[in-house]
Amino acid sequence: SNNYVMVLQYANQGNLREYLKINFKPLQWSDKIRMASEIACGLKYLHSTKIIHRDLHAKNILVHNGTLMIADLGLAKELTIDGSSNSVVYGMPAYVEPQCYKYGDYVRDLKSDIYSLGVLLWEITSGYPPFSKNSPHK
Repeated sequence: SNNYVMVLQYANQGNLREYLKINFKPLQWSDKIRMASEIACGLKYLHSTKIIHRDLHAKNILVHNGTLMIADLGLAKELTIDGSSNSVVYGMPAYVEPQCYKYGDYVRDLKSDIYSLGVLLWEITSGYPPFSKNSPHK
């Protein structure tokens, strides 16, 4: 058959952004560290297979029974031999490293996802999306 089927695990608690809106206040630091570790471990696995996600943000992290999973690999790309990807800017602007906007010839690589991870860590620890007008940390 020429038909393909993608089967994904159900995420009963939605995405990370929704989860933090509802559950941020009762989260302990140990919970936040665990969440950060789960995302980092998933990203480490992707990078070990030479794949860059390129669209890592809170709506692309799914939560199932408190466990976080990286989702939406629609913009993911295999790295070239030199460890880079094309310079076309993809992803949500707040999660994309500033060099992409400053330099037209900027080449994205594994560090691009690490920048996005850093923004996610901000969101997990503060409870707010980056650069949010609702954030008390302006």
